[in-house]
Amino acid sequence: MIPQKIQALFDFIDFLDKNKGTYIDKYIPLCDELSNLNNQRNLLKPNENYKDKHPYDNIQKEIKEKIEIIIENIYEPITSKLKELGIGSGDDVDSSIWNNNISEISNFKRNFSDNDTQVVFHYKEKYLSFRTETNSDFLCLSMVFSNLDEIMKELFEYFKDTEKNEFESFETKTIEVGVISELAKQIKENKRKNVKYSIPSENLLGKVEKSKLTTTSKIKKEFNVYNIVDSIKVGDISNNSGQIILGKENETEVNRNDDIAKKSFRWQKRDTIITTIIGIITLVITYLSMNN
Repeated sequence: MIPQKIQALFDFIDFLDKNKGTYIDKYIPLCDELSNLNNQRNLLKPNENYKDKHPYDNIQKEIKEKIEIIIENIYEPITSKLKELGIGSGDDVDSSIWNNNISEISNFKRNFSDNDTQVVFHYKEKYLSFRTETNSDFLCLSMVFSNLDEIMKELFEYFKDTEKNEFESFETKTIEVGVISELAKQIKENKRKNVKYSIPSENLLGKVEKSKLTTTSKIKKEFNVYNIVDSIKVGDISNNSGQIILGKENETEVNRNDDIAKKSFRWQKRDTIITTIIGIITLVITYLSMNN
């Protein structure tokens, strides 16, 4: 018999499958329109020339109207359904998905029947079809789907008859970069691609004694700047989405404000992203220096 928490995951897959046609026909095109509006807006410089002020304001207004549609019809229904089913909880639904479900999935792998297996394969096909056919985070759900993919993969990868990574076509890809300048280049070249960037910590901080790092409760040898580009508000639409990971084998810590939960987006430009990263790196180096 399928346990309650596993069934909740399957019920959510049914929810996604039921709405898949509407998402593809109506809301993915709307997301594309928003991306195009962002490209138009990025060409304008309202603070430098008066001629750009009114066109910029008009685009801003249109973006705000379209974003509200996405929030009302995509973000709120999906996150509410996750809470309703107990898959996610609290203000940061995405960050709770793993902890809320991993124990039950681990137990299920040890105790399942032949009939259960047939059900699992059915829902795996449904989920993979949804993610492959939509292949979108709807400009506001990148973290949610990233964490959903992670927990679904933990379940479905156990029940498969192939060595192939069945999540490969839509899961986040990692690009390793050596230095900040290379990171900036990669961000520019991979606009709107589902990627994350990994920077070895030794390339940023040099060789630091392990004992010094282990004395801190907040700063570890491998750092994680998570979901910088994912934070969105009506301001600047990011040209990229993904994660920036400083170091390898890091523990992921998500520090997000609740802009989305408050029905606003923070879409940051590439320059702002890079500045933020450098600022965090500077703070880390300063902290380590103070503890020499």
